[in-house]
Amino acid sequence: MEEFELQNIEYKAIWKKEFLDEVCGMANASGGKMYIGKDDDGNTVGLGVNETRRLLESIPNSIVQALNYSNVSVDAKRDYNGLYIEIVVHKSDTPVFYQGSMYKRIGTANFKVEGNQQQKALIKLRNKTWDSSVVDNVSIDDLDEESFEIFREEAVSSGKLSGKALESRAKILEELELIKDGKLTVAAVLLFHRKPSKVVSGASILIGKMRSDADVVSSDEIKGLLMMLSRSILDILKVKYLYALISYDMPTRIETYPYPFNALREAVFNSLMHNDWSSGQSILIKVYDHSFSILNRAIIDENWTVEHHKSRHINPLISNAFNKVGLVEKFGTGITKMIDACKDGVNPAPLFEAGADGMDFCVTFKASKIYRALEKYRELNKDAVVDYRKVLAQMDKLTEDDGADVRINVRLSDENQSSSAGTDSVHSRKKHLIELLKANPEATVEKLQSELSVTDRTIYRDIEWLRENGYLERLGSKKSGSWHVIKELY
Repeated sequence: MEEFELQNIEYKAIWKKEFLDEVCGMANASGGKMYIGKDDDGNTVGLGVNETRRLLESIPNSIVQALNYSNVSVDAKRDYNGLYIEIVVHKSDTPVFYQGSMYKRIGTANFKVEGNQQQKALIKLRNKTWDSSVVDNVSIDDLDEESFEIFREEAVSSGKLSGKALESRAKILEELELIKDGKLTVAAVLLFHRKPSKVVSGASILIGKMRSDADVVSSDEIKGLLMMLSRSILDILKVKYLYALISYDMPTRIETYPYPFNALREAVFNSLMHNDWSSGQSILIKVYDHSFSILNRAIIDENWTVEHHKSRHINPLISNAFNKVGLVEKFGTGITKMIDACKDGVNPAPLFEAGADGMDFCVTFKASKIYRALEKYRELNKDAVVDYRKVLAQMDKLTEDDGADVRINVRLSDENQSSSAGTDSVHSRKKHLIELLKANPEATVEKLQSELSVTDRTIYRDIEWLRENGYLERLGSKKSGSWHVIKELY
């Protein structure tokens, strides 16, 4: 007599890719088994020989590529009614995602875990961090020797490692705790593997040169191990995406970039360290004429603010490796360094935003006033040698109508990270919030939360953004006051 479906057993007559969310749900629960070629009662309906062979190859590939998860076994079985396939899904120690979402099997149903529930589940599951999980079928020989040479040079230069700790690949991996019982960790693959995206999908950085949110001028996907990316990405940005304006303070030639590279450096390194690579989503960089945004998946504390932020190390092994080579000096100081670098470079303070679900993080930089003034001066005096001091003296006049404070929002789309759908949804939400407050200036957070179907933390963050950018002001006290809409958000 066949078993009936239980929490950890699922029967399917045929295989469909849509079933990957159920595999994800089992991995995030207590594991389970899925049988392909059986009806709902557990009776074998049978698979053809060729179909069985095809599925034995395609199902494991689909699971690894879509879920970044390989702790499953896929085997062909036979009984007196014919062939069927058994998929054994083992319980995961760390969160498993499908198309950027987390699923969990409860009883015989599969549920999508969202919002705060997803964040809490992630925190609970991350007793063992994802980057410390081991990977099969990858050896030390698959790692990149040049990246180890770079690591040795930088580690010695930083003074944090030397001698025996650096004498071989194995010693370096042991020192960084990147190898366990002879097996490499996910962190080792991301840091040193020649082609990490073949093992961890989404291990890349997407860069787009944007004319507007919906108009991409050019784009690149930069792939590679993190130890190399950390060194090369700023060079790529400098050569291809960010241009210096040339002026003269005779006889000195001056190059002025729109953003301080110390700030961009911190933002890039922080995104590489804190990105939730288990989500399978790449880091996204958008470069506009007067703004620059970096977005990565992350886990943000519920009470996170710029003033009272606490760094949550979802990739402690990767963070430790970055620390050993001096890419980061102390954990938790990145945001302060970005702000200080912008002050030193006379740039507006960067804008830090957390996603509505607490699962993504964006930092946006705006071009300095002197850069915009130089740009305007060159436009008005096309063939003239640009006198830096003259531009500096006319800076306020040159930038008074340049529209430098144009709205910049960046968000991930559920379906396609490079689409503008996420950006549009955040802007639409803020626009809707303005409309609600205009219609009802005394609306409570609970009322706004209900109307917009978001968390109270999202309402507070959006209101703060609207206040900081001159769209909204509070009249009267917190308890008995009301909101005044200063201008519309278009």
